[in-house]
Amino acid sequence: MTARIVLALISGLVFAQAQALPSRPEALSFQPLVFQAPKARDFKAQLRNGIPAYLAPDPTGAPVIRLTVSWKGGGFLDPAGKEGLATLFGGQLAQGGTATRTPAQVEEALEQTAASITSGCGDTSGTLSLVCLEKDFESTFELFLELLQRPGFAADRLELAKRSQRQAMERRNDAVTSIAPAEMNRLLFGEHHHLGREATAAGLASITREDLQAFHNRLLHPANLMVTASGKFDRKALLARLNGSLGRLKAAAGAQVTPKVPTPEHARKPGLYVVDKAAPQAMVSWAFPGLRRSDPEWHAAFVMNQILGGGGFSSRLTRTIRSNEGLTYGVRTALGEGPHFRGDLAGSSQTSNKSVAYLLRLALGEMQKLKEAPVPEADLKLIKDAIIESFPARWSGKAAVVNTFAGEAQTGWPEDWWQDYRQKIQAVTAADVQKAARRLLDSSQVVILAVGRAAEIEAGDPDHPGALKDVLPLPLVRLPLRDPLTLQPLK
Repeated sequence: MTARIVLALISGLVFAQAQALPSRPEALSFQPLVFQAPKARDFKAQLRNGIPAYLAPDPTGAPVIRLTVSWKGGGFLDPAGKEGLATLFGGQLAQGGTATRTPAQVEEALEQTAASITSGCGDTSGTLSLVCLEKDFESTFELFLELLQRPGFAADRLELAKRSQRQAMERRNDAVTSIAPAEMNRLLFGEHHHLGREATAAGLASITREDLQAFHNRLLHPANLMVTASGKFDRKALLARLNGSLGRLKAAAGAQVTPKVPTPEHARKPGLYVVDKAAPQAMVSWAFPGLRRSDPEWHAAFVMNQILGGGGFSSRLTRTIRSNEGLTYGVRTALGEGPHFRGDLAGSSQTSNKSVAYLLRLALGEMQKLKEAPVPEADLKLIKDAIIESFPARWSGKAAVVNTFAGEAQTGWPEDWWQDYRQKIQAVTAADVQKAARRLLDSSQVVILAVGRAAEIEAGDPDHPGALKDVLPLPLVRLPLRDPLTLQPLK
């Protein structure tokens, strides 16, 4: 009897669950996602000499500590003729030893505790970072401070790095994927802005240890620095340790407050540009003038871009160009945040040389649809839900939290910008998306670049009539391939 009762109960439960399940996956319903974005003020501190710090202790996490010192300044400060200085400096800060320890001795000390100290420097900022076990923090931090304050810039390591960079230069023209970004930057920003400049073999050879030391003295002082730390530590104790070390830093001779990143003065020329490169597939890129993240229409523009090409397989360009036409493995667009000056709405794809013109016509056709008709509510909801539901991933982990806030502060964005981000995304309407498309997708202002077999690119696909020159009423310009070491045009 008991067995029958149990069986009946189980059967009833299964039946009830089956009745509760919808017939289609898209009919499933879930509770609203509840997530509160962290607030910068809960992590922010300041050292005695004014260096900002963002500290996120994780008492229940793994016994690991991550600490980073970042600085304002990078490649945009490279002197003319010494392009690549910031990149070399960024690598050699951690790899070149200290004033009292050789690079090998530094590496041996790190190996003994399975710790790591790495460094790098980009166009506008750089970092020196450590990761170590909680029990080894003191010894690792002492070494970290040596590298930060008294780097060795060992001559043999510097020469090795320069040889490695020269070898990378020699391969610049090996692939369309490396030619296209460099050439596009020159078209957008000009050859005198840091985004349009590249290192040459002669410039690289001229960089000396003294140049690295001068760059260090110029940048690494309290006015340019910021600290982040996350992991298993006591906040009060770590702050005291930082004040007793980094908080005592003073500017050395040659120190300068890093200036604002310069706005490009180059007047870009909309057009259809082609670089001839013997390759089985072409790289095609395009860029429209964009906006800054501080623009009131940013959220609508971001949603519009996700619908167009930033939303992966749900985006219109992917569906039309990849799924329907099979012209490429991937096509994507991105809306630059414009941290220092106006960004761009850019896109790129690879396809056969003869398919470039057809791919561009399809892409421009999808852009025109966004301008002409409001996005269906179902499509709009799908994209907005994806953006909102992925938002918590931005804050996954204490390191992500402090690094986000430090990056925002270093750039100068308001520290509370993310607090109402999801609400503003949710408020975007189909009319807002259409307005953003009409504002940004102006085909008379687009710069299009194709790198591949020029004759095939310009002729187009016989199965889809229309040459490249017919894609848009813009000038068609052939650009020369450049010498990888001198950057002079090749004949």
